[in-house]
Amino acid sequence: MTRRLIFTLLYDSGQFMLSRNFRLQKVGSIDWLFNNYDFANVSHGLDELMVLDVTRGARNSDDFAATVQHIASRCFIPVTVGGGINSFDVARLYMNSGADKLLLNSAFESDPDLCRALAAHFGRQCIVAGIDYRMDAQGRRTVTTSAGTREVGMDLPDWANFVQACGAGELLFQSVEQDGTGMGLDVPVLDTLHRMPDVPCILMGGVGKASQIISALQQPAVDAVATANLFNFIGSAFLEVRQTIAEAGIPIPQWDSKEYAALHNRFAVTPTGQSDA
Repeated sequence: MTRRLIFTLLYDSGQFMLSRNFRLQKVGSIDWLFNNYDFANVSHGLDELMVLDVTRGARNSDDFAATVQHIASRCFIPVTVGGGINSFDVARLYMNSGADKLLLNSAFESDPDLCRALAAHFGRQCIVAGIDYRMDAQGRRTVTTSAGTREVGMDLPDWANFVQACGAGELLFQSVEQDGTGMGLDVPVLDTLHRMPDVPCILMGGVGKASQIISALQQPAVDAVATANLFNFIGSAFLEVRQTIAEAGIPIPQWDSKEYAALHNRFAVTPTGQSDA
């Protein structure tokens, strides 16, 4: 099975953020983002992009959807969108704004019926369950929602089974303690499960260098690694990481960047929303 490399953008009220242990630090606006990331080229080194609304206060789903659409129009890779999906209307808005998948977190606790309905309507392959967790005093992984502030009261293996039963087609495991530290991913988390999930597993939280990505992707249970480090992966860094992954013998899709660019330009979406094709 081929592995995937995913880049994650954290959005908060019109700004893009860095996160460390789920504490946010502002980096810049969408203009800053586009000045530092040419997504038509950055996406050559990626398999997917995630754009997550991590706004702590009141969210403006219309503004976020417009931002998603602006970013997605520059990418020729699947886009996962999450944050504040608490109704079918919000989910549909995001899907109509360029999302290929929806990432759900708190909704699995507050409204599992909504999660089931979204999986039934859009397809299970479109639903990603974000599983955030902390280590408790006994060294057990405790599942949290609401930006890591609320414990769900179910241990991690049971929660992983629960969200799959609610329609999750992928599982994204993220350690609050590892988040933003650059100290490496919590690969052993998958060893704590009672049985391996029937769906792909993504690890996130702690990526600081390519060797950590490779170490995770060498594990049979890890299907993808996601990173949200805005400064370690600027310019051609993703292409270089991808080449390093391939050289390590890890099965990851490879393509000709010139042909990729030609395809992107062929099917690019103009500001009016019309394809140039």
